[in-house]
Amino acid sequence: MMTTAGESASFEAWTRCATAMKDHEDARIEAWKEEIDAELVFAALFSAILTAFDVEAYKMLQPQDSNSPNTPTFIIVQADSTQQLNASALTSVLAAQSAPTPGPSPRYAVAINALWFSALICSLAAASISILVRQWLNQYTSGLASVSPEIARVRQFRRDNLKKWRVAEIMMLLPVLLQGAMVLFLIGLVLFLEQLNTEITYIASILVAILLFFILITTILPTFNDDCSYQSPQAWGFFVIFQGLKRPLRSICRSISAYANGMTRSRAEGYFRRTRDRYAKRFVQKLAPFANKPNTYSWAARERMLVDTSGSVLDQHLIVEADATFPDDAFLRDVVRPCLDDMPPDAALKAYYDIMAHRADRIEFGVPYFDTRNGRAESVAVLTDLTLDALQRMREAPVTAQEDAIRTIRILEPLLVRALPLTYDHFCRVFFALSDDAGAKVRHVAFSVLYNQLWRNLELADMHFAGGCHDLAALVKFIAIARQNEMHGAKRFLDACDLFLCLATLPSLSLADYTDLYANLQSTLGHLRAFFETPLWRNDLSLLHTIARIAPRLVQLEHKYARSLEDDLVNVLADVVEQVRQLNHDGNWEDKLQILEMSFLELRKLKQSVDPACPPSPYAASPSTESLEEMVRQLSYDNA
Repeated sequence: MMTTAGESASFEAWTRCATAMKDHEDARIEAWKEEIDAELVFAALFSAILTAFDVEAYKMLQPQDSNSPNTPTFIIVQADSTQQLNASALTSVLAAQSAPTPGPSPRYAVAINALWFSALICSLAAASISILVRQWLNQYTSGLASVSPEIARVRQFRRDNLKKWRVAEIMMLLPVLLQGAMVLFLIGLVLFLEQLNTEITYIASILVAILLFFILITTILPTFNDDCSYQSPQAWGFFVIFQGLKRPLRSICRSISAYANGMTRSRAEGYFRRTRDRYAKRFVQKLAPFANKPNTYSWAARERMLVDTSGSVLDQHLIVEADATFPDDAFLRDVVRPCLDDMPPDAALKAYYDIMAHRADRIEFGVPYFDTRNGRAESVAVLTDLTLDALQRMREAPVTAQEDAIRTIRILEPLLVRALPLTYDHFCRVFFALSDDAGAKVRHVAFSVLYNQLWRNLELADMHFAGGCHDLAALVKFIAIARQNEMHGAKRFLDACDLFLCLATLPSLSLADYTDLYANLQSTLGHLRAFFETPLWRNDLSLLHTIARIAPRLVQLEHKYARSLEDDLVNVLADVVEQVRQLNHDGNWEDKLQILEMSFLELRKLKQSVDPACPPSPYAASPSTESLEEMVRQLSYDNA
């Protein structure tokens, strides 16, 4: 008989369900068996110890002879015999007439024996029940090796019966019996020592009290603290009893809370009423969580409620613990990084900081540092990608402090020394986006890192330009914003223009690439011309360092793409050269002036070669273009 696709899918689903339930049930039964084995060992050892004590304790219950050293008659006869040497016959008669009469057992002897024999019975009961439960579990698992539908039904039938006949509850009775036996034994031990020596009794009482207090606290705490891990069978019993009492207690608490809340709403007059209302408010705040808390009758139900309310925090702890447990690069790259990308931004950022902290070689002022010199480049690259992901997630977070982004950038900078060739595309995509960030501090710091990394690695930029990782539109936006803040952003504005021109004159750029960036290029050149037309740059002569780098870039641009520069910009550059010549009265800016003059001369030559009507340069002939590039390169090294 042919089976349809639907039947095959349903059969596979039932098989997977049966397999999952079998694995779960096998693990649970195995855990029960291990627990029973441990309890049997404890019960055997404890029973052996109790037997030795009981053998000596039961002698205290035996009848005592009236002539024994502890009886008053013997003491009287012994005293008289030392004084009545002539009445020995009478003493003998009295001793002969004294028949042995049994005396009552002391109360302490009865208490000690009752406690110790009760403890022995509880211990033996736990051992006996453990053996029975072990046999039940063996019968439960017999014949359930496969996962066929028939066996799955048998397994479910037995599981239902296991619940019906309360086998799990009987299992939970075993540790309660053993703990109770131990408590009874310790109390009897204190009573026994009390008859021997007071000092030893004090010491033993203190130790027993500490142990009993610890048992009591660990039994009660899970009921009142939802995240407490002391979830023993005796704690579960207390938890169930308390849950049953919570309903009337909650009604009382709600009544008290409503009454106290009404007191706080009334207008307080006088010191006493104000004090009363203040304490009533505090009482309501502490009582409200308990009064409104729902009832749960199992650890699992309460646990699910807590997990649902703190899922992202648990994911954060999980991924951090996993990275600490498996600190290899492959696990970080293939497991941790995708998990962080799937987490909410806030939790992902906290997990990132924890991971970087425990992986760091040292931490200074809250910033982790890594040994990038001796570490493998691949390891540093994984950490760099993780940090770039964190910066990217910060833009998605609803509320992210700018200090956190800046701190993350500080973590990244040392890593880029080794990792930039391996993570160049990722780095550029993130930092070009950050240069358009809403926060001014983040925008400025991100651009500073971007500029320093790119103009020092133009060969790398040339290799990756075709990948489209250079977002020149975002860079132009940054230029426009910096242009609006000329008083404080002139240096950043000129650096951004310099970076744009560096990327626009890369050797591998084709005419098609130039067409794509033409609009952004003209916008940048327009901002640059407008800036040079203002006198602001003369207020800070240190800007001549950057201006001297920009001028040769303009020459390279005109060399590569004729007619890229408008005549207005060339004329403005001529004015800049003249003004720098006037400012160089003390010769401090001679090298910058030479570069500007050479650049202007080259631009005039290029313009004349295209347009003969262009006026010649007013300056004398200067060195070749190669000499100009060498001077700019040396100037860049000096500035670095």
